Amino acid sequence: MDPWAVWQWQYTPYTLVLLGSGALMAAISLFAWRNRDVTGASSFAVLAGATALWSAAYALQIATATPELTAFWANVNHVGVAMVPVAWVYFALQFTARERWITKRSVFALSLVPAVYVGLVWTNGFHFLVRDPIDLQPVADGTLLVSQHGFGPAFWFHAAYGYGLMLVGFLLLAHLLIWSPRVYRRQVALLLFGALFAILTNVAFHLGFGPAPYLDLTPFSFVITGTIFFVAIYRYRLFDLTPIARPLVLDTLHEGIIVVDMDRRVVDSNRSAEGLLEIDPRLVIGHQFERLPMAQHTFVDDDSDIDPLTAQSVGTVADETTRETDGVSETRTTTLGSQSFPIEGVMILQEGNEHRYLEVTSRVVADVGGKALGWSLTFRDVTETRRLQAEIEATLEQLRRSNDELDSFASVVSHDLREPLRTTERYLSMLEETHAHALERDGEELLEVAHRNTRRAQAMIDDLLAYSRIDGGNHSFDAVDCEALLEELCTTLQFEIEDRDATVDVGTLPTVYGVEHLVRRLFQNLLTNALEYAGDEPPEITVRGEHTDDGVRITVSDTGIGIDPAHADHVFELFNRGDRTDTDGGTGMGLAICQKIVSVHDGSISLESTPGVGTTFTVALPSEPSTETASVSTRNPHAERELGLEDETLLEDNTVTKGDAGGEMATDNSIGR
Repeated sequence: MDPWAVWQWQYTPYTLVLLGSGALMAAISLFAWRNRDVTGASSFAVLAGATALWSAAYALQIATATPELTAFWANVNHVGVAMVPVAWVYFALQFTARERWITKRSVFALSLVPAVYVGLVWTNGFHFLVRDPIDLQPVADGTLLVSQHGFGPAFWFHAAYGYGLMLVGFLLLAHLLIWSPRVYRRQVALLLFGALFAILTNVAFHLGFGPAPYLDLTPFSFVITGTIFFVAIYRYRLFDLTPIARPLVLDTLHEGIIVVDMDRRVVDSNRSAEGLLEIDPRLVIGHQFERLPMAQHTFVDDDSDIDPLTAQSVGTVADETTRETDGVSETRTTTLGSQSFPIEGVMILQEGNEHRYLEVTSRVVADVGGKALGWSLTFRDVTETRRLQAEIEATLEQLRRSNDELDSFASVVSHDLREPLRTTERYLSMLEETHAHALERDGEELLEVAHRNTRRAQAMIDDLLAYSRIDGGNHSFDAVDCEALLEELCTTLQFEIEDRDATVDVGTLPTVYGVEHLVRRLFQNLLTNALEYAGDEPPEITVRGEHTDDGVRITVSDTGIGIDPAHADHVFELFNRGDRTDTDGGTGMGLAICQKIVSVHDGSISLESTPGVGTTFTVALPSEPSTETASVSTRNPHAERELGLEDETLLEDNTVTKGDAGGEMATDNSIGR
C-alpha cells in the first residue's frame, strides 16, 4: 500500500469555519492565560484552549479522506472533549469563590474518569468501547466523506459524566447570577448563555437533530460561544471586574452577613456572622432562620419602647408579655428568630454580667427583574458605641446638673451682691439728700464717684450673669426682621441719640435666623458703642445689610474715634476695654457679649478701625436654620429677663450712666463696650 495514500484530503468549506472557530477560542485562551494572575483566568484559559483543540481537530478530521487519518484526528478531538467539562467546573469553582473545594484530592478525583477515557480512546482499536471502527461514507450528494460510526459504552459513560460536570458548573454560575450585584450579572449571564448554547448543540447532535446529522455541530457552535465570551471579556471586563472579590471580602468583613430565601432558609453567611451569633458553621446553611442555634439574647425592635442600652421597659410595648418579679413588673422582649421581615433593631447578648449589642438591619434581595428572592441581614457589633453613648449621656446629664447648679448659684450670688449695692446706693442717696448742704466741692465729687462706682458694679453683675446665660439654655430660633428690630432700637435709644445729636442711617436689612432677644442685644451693644465712642463731633452711624452665599452680612459703621490697632485683636475678650482705661468706662463686657451671641448663632463678628476716622463692625449670621440650631426650639424667658432684653426693652427708670468712653448711655444692663 502506498504510504502517501493515507494522507489524502478532501476540500470542504466546513474546515475553514472550524479552523476560524478554533483560532478564535485559541486567541481567547491566550488572553486569559496572560491574565492568569486574576482568579479564574487560568482555568478559563484551559477551557478555551480545550475548545480550540476540539474545533481544530474536528476540522482536520472531516478534511481527511482516509480511515486511518480520520481515526487519528478523531482521537485528538476526544482529548479536547474530555478536557472541556473538567476545565468548566474548575472555572466555575474559581469564579464563584469556591477555590477551597479545589484540592489535590478533588483534582485527582475529577480528572480520573477523563484520563481513563482518553486512554480508552487511543486504544479503541483493541476493544471498541469508545466507538465502532471508522467507516467513511459519501454524504451531501457524494461531495463529502464522513464516518457515521456508532459509539460504545465508554463513550456514553463519559458523556453522562461530562454533562454532569457541565451541569454542576452551570448551577454554580446560575447561583452567582442570582445573588451577585447588578454590575456582575451581565458577565455571568454571557458566560452561561455561551456555555448553554454549546451544550444544547452537542445534545442535539447526539439525539440526531440538526440540519446535517452526519456532522457534529458542537465545534461549529464555538463560533457563537467564542463571540459571546469575547463580549464578556472586552465589553464587560470579565478579567478586570470579577465577582470573586465579593465573597472574599464578605468573609473578611467585621460585619456579619446572613442571607435567607423567601422560605426563611439560610442560603449564605459569612464567618463574622457565625462568630458574632456564636453559631456552629455546620448548622447554618440550609437551616430555617428561626431555628438557628444562636447565643442567648434579647431582641429590641426599633419600634419598641425598650431602652436598648439597658433592655428595660420605658413604656408600654406592644406584642410583649409582662410578668411580676418580686412585685415589680418586667417586660420580656422577643428573640431575633421570631421577628418578621424587614428586621431593624438591636440584639442584646448576655455574657456573664456584661452585655454585647449587635445592631441588626435587613434588606430585600431581588433578581434582575426586581422579584424578591429573600433577605440579607447585617449584624454590627455596636457594644463599644453603646458604651460610649452611655458615657456621653451620663456626662451630659452631669453637665446639665452642673449647669443648673451654676445657674442657681449665679442667681443667688447675683441677688446677694445686688442687695448690698442697692443698700449702698440708697444710703448714698440719703446722704446726698440730707447732708448735701454741708458737703464741700470735694465731698460732692467723692459722692458722685461713689454713686458711679456703685452703679458700675451693679452693671457688671448684670453683665456677668447675662454673659453666663447666653448659651446656658435652650433658645427659640426663628426668623428675625433686622430692619424692624433696628427701628425699635432707635426708638429705645431715642434720648441718647438726641442727646448726642447723632444721625443713625438704617438701610434695607435682611431677615436672619436667630434668637430675637439675643440679636436685639447684639445690635443694641453695637449701636451703644458707636454712640459711646463718637468723640467730640456728632456721631454718624450707618447700618447696612446684604445676603451672601453663607447667609447674611450686616455692618455697623461709625465716624468715631476708632480703635488703636494694638488693641483691635483683643476687644472681644472678656473685661477688655481696649485703650479705654478711664474710670468712667463700662464693664468691658459689651463686645464679649456680642462675640458670644454671634457664636450661639454659628456666625462671626469682626471689625475694621482707623483711629480718628471710625470703626466698622461686620456681623455674619445665618439666614436659614442650620444643623446646630434647627433642633433648638425651647424658649427661656428666665434667661431673657436676666439679659434685660424682653420685648419691651425699656430703660430702667430712665436712669443713665456713662459707658466705656464716659457717655451717658448705658442702663443698669451696661450695654457699653
